[in-house]
Amino acid sequence: MKKLERQKFIKLKLAKDKKVYVSELARILQVTDRTIRSDLKYLSEKRVCVLFHGGAKLIDVQYDVEFKETSLHTMLKGLKNSYQPKEPSIKTEENNTETDVYVLGSFNIDIVTEVDNLPKIGQTQRATSTHFYPGGKGANQASAAAILCDKVHLTIKVGQDGFSEKAKSYLSSTNITSLTLLEDNLTHTGSAIVLVSSQTGNNMITIDLGANETIKTEEILQDIDLIREAKVFLTQLENNFDATRFAIEQAYSSQTLVILDPAPYREEVKQILPFIDIITPNEIEAEEISGIKITDISTAKDAAKAIYQQGVNHVIITMSEKGSILYNHLGFHYTPAYKSAVIDTSGAGDAFTGSLAAYLAKGVNLKQAINYATAFSSLKIEKKGASNMPDKGLITYRMNREYIIE
Repeated sequence: MKKLERQKFIKLKLAKDKKVYVSELARILQVTDRTIRSDLKYLSEKRVCVLFHGGAKLIDVQYDVEFKETSLHTMLKGLKNSYQPKEPSIKTEENNTETDVYVLGSFNIDIVTEVDNLPKIGQTQRATSTHFYPGGKGANQASAAAILCDKVHLTIKVGQDGFSEKAKSYLSSTNITSLTLLEDNLTHTGSAIVLVSSQTGNNMITIDLGANETIKTEEILQDIDLIREAKVFLTQLENNFDATRFAIEQAYSSQTLVILDPAPYREEVKQILPFIDIITPNEIEAEEISGIKITDISTAKDAAKAIYQQGVNHVIITMSEKGSILYNHLGFHYTPAYKSAVIDTSGAGDAFTGSLAAYLAKGVNLKQAINYATAFSSLKIEKKGASNMPDKGLITYRMNREYIIE
């Protein structure tokens, strides 16, 4: 067995058993104890494990130890006292970073049906068209990021069905640099039903996550080096939460910039907020996390501040044509929206978050990155299909002041 294959086996065993022993590994892999000790030393230097006499144990960021008995306020107070957030910090080329943006996310096939107006409860409407598009928040965001920066890695999981072949075909046509494509033969590829109003461009979406929810922690462990060496780690909530949480803690412990798009919302997200550098909820998700009803810019500011107080360093609430609100240790910053000829708003949030990650990976400061991402997403909604991202050459033109919604 080659060295890389041997170390992959050790990482998988660490993920499963939490501890490994030199003598046992040497017996299983049919190599010497010295070889295993060398492998474990290498993995410990990569911060995968901690050595002890005769073996090693998996590194685990203990952010939820005694979580039920410890108030969130007490936890955050200790964190805030020891760390004062600044402008998002990006690893430099001196770190020999192999990936600009690592995206852990979903792939879905979007079944998009266009209607004149979104139906009311109990109402039957005739559709004007139905199309199948590649989608999923992870794939969309990686596609957006790959238009703007050179080294983007995407990790997804699909079923072994006809839709998975469409996933492979689509992803091979994008600018995404590298891909971890996992397959599950026991379930189907994720799918989404999207209703789009031809009158307003507004949409309603339901998701069957399928294989996205079956991704496992040990599968994430295979990518541990990529996650830890990336400049930016970007994820959402369309995958198995335990695997997502594991990936977040590994990125966070390596000082990789962690961005979370908290969609679709789930209550467990509050457990990991202190380990998120940047969060990008829309108004509905921000209401869920903060408990504050958003009706205008003022209440959006209240919600952003409430989310920040739960441990996130930088909160960006996106509000469609109303622009976005940033809140961090420096206070509030408002970014207006850009005028668009709206065709389809699905994927607008993915365009924003994916392009934001790319600009930050390129070293652009946060406020400027938000402005660029706002322009990018305004171009996205002029195109049909959630994955249909705009040309980066149009961004500077769009950022002309005449396009700003006052």
